[in-house]
Amino acid sequence: MNNTKILDVDAMLHNLDQFKDKKICAMVKANAYGHGLKEIVGQIASRVHSFGVVSVEEAKEVRKLCDKPIIICSKVFDFRSCKKYGLEVMIENEEDARLCVSNGLFDSMHLKINCGMNRFGNSSPLALKILNGYLLEKNITLKSIYTHFPRTGSKHQVKACYKKFCQLKQEISQTPLLSFGGSEIYNFNLNYDILRLGIGLYGYGSGDLRPIMKINSTVLKVFYAHKGEFIGYGKEYKVPADGYFAIVGMGYADGFRRNLSGKTKVVINSRAYQVVGNICMDCFFIEADDRVAVGDEVCVLSNAQEQAKILKTIPYEVLTGFNNMRGKTILAKKT
Repeated sequence: MNNTKILDVDAMLHNLDQFKDKKICAMVKANAYGHGLKEIVGQIASRVHSFGVVSVEEAKEVRKLCDKPIIICSKVFDFRSCKKYGLEVMIENEEDARLCVSNGLFDSMHLKINCGMNRFGNSSPLALKILNGYLLEKNITLKSIYTHFPRTGSKHQVKACYKKFCQLKQEISQTPLLSFGGSEIYNFNLNYDILRLGIGLYGYGSGDLRPIMKINSTVLKVFYAHKGEFIGYGKEYKVPADGYFAIVGMGYADGFRRNLSGKTKVVINSRAYQVVGNICMDCFFIEADDRVAVGDEVCVLSNAQEQAKILKTIPYEVLTGFNNMRGKTILAKKT
């Protein structure tokens, strides 16, 4: 397979610059949203405050690459590894805090408040009061208090969630850094210190952001088919007229989703070509012409929003779908 992820480093640094008035916790969970953990962390470690992941396993991989703070933004069970690798953890209540203390993670806690997502976090004033008593007893200073906004498309809902967050955090009698996450929360005039930057880092959301990942493949074969013949699994595509077709070396095992079959186009030599037939596990077909040759480069993805629209999903799912793409990753930068 000759498949390639091309990461535009200049575009990524440009995206970071759009948020430069906040400390940045760069979210690199799910292999940096499908872009490649090693490549992303290596390029931005000197420019961010910290990194966010959702598992100890992910955190260990980030720790191999940098000495920045690494926050596990999900439930933790392997406290021994957290201590060994200097990882920071999310807590929700007194029980979590006690587990951290008993495992030597005295100064590694980030309190998550639930202001409407109802995923992780605490929304009980009483439970927060109890936690606060324990923090005072043990003289524990939190690394941060944070939340994740469930929806940022509605100003009214953002304000309501922010108000709830502010009310709940008053139960904690200390003033650590405040950290917010949630797509486009940066657009709101809220009081916080750290922005957990996810999809915006990779070029999606509002404002002057640039998608950083391009997915390329290669033409493996060009052939001629006659009207009435069938191409692909299930004999669902019937050739409408004599003409050229080509096979491209990428399939749904790589992240090019099968339900894009017949619904999208790819680009070869600056020309768009229609995908036809059912996308296979490791290749797909296009309607070609005599200008397409074996070995030609094929741009399969340049903007995840386009495929997301066809698939009726979000760019996150499209991007992370390329996590297991067979091939190589190239860093492209002008400087």
